Amino acid sequence: MLYMGLVALVLALPIVVVCGAALNSGRSMFFPPVDPTFERFGEFFVSEPVWTVALWNSVIVATSAASLAVLMAWPIAYMLWSTGSNISKTLAGLGSLPFAVPPIVFGVGLGFFWAFTGGLGEIWAGIISHAILLLALPLVTISIGLQSIDRSLLDAAATMGATDQVAFRTVVLPQTVPYTISGFFFVLVLSFNEFIVIFFVSASSYATVTLQIFNSLRNGYTPTMAVAAITFLAVSILVFSAVARWGDLPRLMGADQTRK
Repeated sequence: MLYMGLVALVLALPIVVVCGAALNSGRSMFFPPVDPTFERFGEFFVSEPVWTVALWNSVIVATSAASLAVLMAWPIAYMLWSTGSNISKTLAGLGSLPFAVPPIVFGVGLGFFWAFTGGLGEIWAGIISHAILLLALPLVTISIGLQSIDRSLLDAAATMGATDQVAFRTVVLPQTVPYTISGFFFVLVLSFNEFIVIFFVSASSYATVTLQIFNSLRNGYTPTMAVAAITFLAVSILVFSAVARWGDLPRLMGADQTRK
């Protein structure tokens, strides 16, 4: 217990320092904070256009990329589960490959690709790039959800006269909703925090929060950067808490549900 307490303390100390640094009233980060105030939070979320636009861009890219990744993952995962064909295995392998490639390699490749196709610097190109990069996450979670379905339920539905479409809507879909939502949230968090790929595909035409932090470093560390870091942390905690609450977290973490 003492060891775990020390580990928790070591992990918590940087968070405490960042949270304290965000309260500084000046433009420099000190800890303990000097003249503590919440003005920097107001700048980040409300009054400073540079940060509010970056935050809005991050929200657009993350939510759109997560939605697109789920939409792309579902037919691949369903085909893999229902048929197990070579085509479905190939598509699943291709969909998982970008996540295994070093981000710097993937980012440079996408930079060249979007430059040749005219999408470089467009926010929709950033959305597609993140969706492809993180496609493996909903692909895995949805596949886990599909594999957890008792196929005898499908046989029972067929016996009752249900078509494939009806069985999908009444049996498959309801049981995979938590896994679909979990995949969406995983992509959302990682896209919100991702820097390398969006750095190459944005071509400085727009900035997400991660890019804005990088750009602001030219002027040194500021308390507003600490507010951005707190925002990343809060989003991650909320999302993973939601997954733990409403998703099948043990199965998603690889637990064998057949063993008690």
